[in-house]
Amino acid sequence: MYLSQWLKVVLSGINPWLPVLVFVTAFHINRGSFGDAIIFGIGCLLLIADWKRWVPWHMPERPKISGWVIGVVILISCSVLLFTQRDGWQNRVLLLTLAPIALSMVYYRDHGPKPGATKQMMRTKWVWVTLALIMAVSELFAYIFAAVYKDDSTYPTISILVNPTLESPWGRAIFLTLWMLIGVGLLQIRRKRGTK
Repeated sequence: MYLSQWLKVVLSGINPWLPVLVFVTAFHINRGSFGDAIIFGIGCLLLIADWKRWVPWHMPERPKISGWVIGVVILISCSVLLFTQRDGWQNRVLLLTLAPIALSMVYYRDHGPKPGATKQMMRTKWVWVTLALIMAVSELFAYIFAAVYKDDSTYPTISILVNPTLESPWGRAIFLTLWMLIGVGLLQIRRKRGTK
C-alpha cells in the first residue's frame, strides 16, 4: 500500500513518453548504436528536466509556420542530400541544424479547451496504436532474429529495406521530402492563409 502511494508521489507529472525513450536509449546502447543512443538519451534528459522543473520554462502554444518557410527549409535540406555524399560532414551539419528546429516544432503544450473524442477519432487512434505496435514488435523480432542467427535478409529490419533507396542521392532527397511533409501534416504546424 505504501509502495503504491510512494510511486504515485515519485511519478506524479511524468511524461508518458519518458519510459519509452529510456527503453529505446537502452536498446541502442545494447546494440552498439551509440549515435542513436545519444539522440534518444538527450530526449530523455529534456523530458526529465521538464518533468522535474529543473529549468524555468513556459512552453508556448503550438507553433504556426508559413508554407513558404517550410518549403525553403525542405528545398535546402533536399539540395544538401542530393549534392553531397551520404554520411558526409554536410549531412551531419544538416542534422545538427534541423534537430533544434524539429524540437521546437514538437515541444509544446496544448492550451485551451479540447474537443471531446468522437467515435471517428477513437477509431483512428486505435488504428494508429495498432499499426505502431505491429511495426515495433516486427522490428524488434527482426533485430533479435538477425542477432541470434546472423541473418538479416530472411526477416530484414526497416533500415535494411530502406538502405538501398538511401544510397541514391535522389532517393535520399525524395525520402526526406516525404518525411518532412508527413511531419508537417501530422503536427499541423503550417499556418493557413489569412491567419496570423
